[in-house]
Amino acid sequence: MLGSVIALAEFATRSHRPLTYLAFPALIWAALRFGQRGATLAVAVTAFFTVWNTIHYLGPFHFDSVSRSVLSAQLFIAIAALTTLSLAAVVSEREQFAVRLGASRLRLVAAADNARRRLEQDLHDGAQLRLTWLAVQLRDAAELSRQNPERSAAIIGEAEGELELAIDELRELAHGIHPSVLVDLGLAEAVKSLALHSSIPVNVVELPPNRLDETAETIGYYIIAEAIANAQKYSRASLIQVRVSAEGRKLRIEVVDDGVGGAVERPGSGLEGLRDRAEAIGGTMELRSRASQGTRLTVAIPA
Repeated sequence: MLGSVIALAEFATRSHRPLTYLAFPALIWAALRFGQRGATLAVAVTAFFTVWNTIHYLGPFHFDSVSRSVLSAQLFIAIAALTTLSLAAVVSEREQFAVRLGASRLRLVAAADNARRRLEQDLHDGAQLRLTWLAVQLRDAAELSRQNPERSAAIIGEAEGELELAIDELRELAHGIHPSVLVDLGLAEAVKSLALHSSIPVNVVELPPNRLDETAETIGYYIIAEAIANAQKYSRASLIQVRVSAEGRKLRIEVVDDGVGGAVERPGSGLEGLRDRAEAIGGTMELRSRASQGTRLTVAIPA
C-alpha cells in the first residue's frame, strides 16, 4: 500500500498532465484496508509529494502566480484528506459495530445458557420432585386399593394436593418465558398490559396498528418491559411515556421518563442487555440521560 501511494502520488503530482486523480485509488485502498492509521499515512505521503513537487516548480499545481500555486496545492491536499479520512472513519465505525455485535451475541448465548441451567435446576428441585413423589404415592395407593380402601383414598387425596402444587410451580416457571398476550393479541396489547401493571403511570402515546413479524414483536416487547422495569427501579419518575411506531421496515421504540436521569450503560447492566437484544438482530440503541433531566431510550430494530 505504501509503495503504491508513493509511486502514484509522485507520478500524479509531478506530471504536468491532468493525472492527479490517479492518487485517489491508492488513498481509498489505504482507508479501506488499513483504517485510520493507513489513511493518515497515505494522506501525509501524498501531501509531502504535492508540496515537494510544487515548491520545485513541478506538477499540475505549479503556476506563474505563487498564490495560485499555493491555493491549488492546498485544495488538492484538503480534498484528498477529507475523502480518505471520511472513508476511514466509516470503516472504523463499521468495525467497532462488528466487534460490539460479536460481543453482544456471546453475552446473549451465555445468558441463554444460564437461564436454561436455572430453569433445569428449578424443575429438578421443584416440580420434578413433586411429580416423582406423586408417582410413588399413586403406586402405593394402587397396592392398597384392595387391602385398605380408606388408606388408599387418603393417599390419593394427598397426591391430588401435590399435583395441584406441581401444576402451580410449572405455571410459575412458565410465566414470563413468553407472554400469552403477546402471542395471541400482538405487541400493541402486550404493551398496554405492561402499562397497566406498572407501579409508575405509563402513558402509551403511539402503538403500531397492525401485527408485525414474531421476532420483532418479541424483541420489542422485552426491550419495553426491561426499560419500564429499569425506570421503576432507579428513575424515581412520576410518569413514563412509551411510543412504538412501525416506520418503513423498522420498528422504532421510545421510552421516556421524567426521573432523576444520569443512567449509564455499564458492563453487565440491564441497559447493556437492551443493547445486546437490539444489536443481535441488526438494530440500534441510543441512550440520553442527563442528571435531573430524565432518561430517553430510543431503539430501532428491523421489522
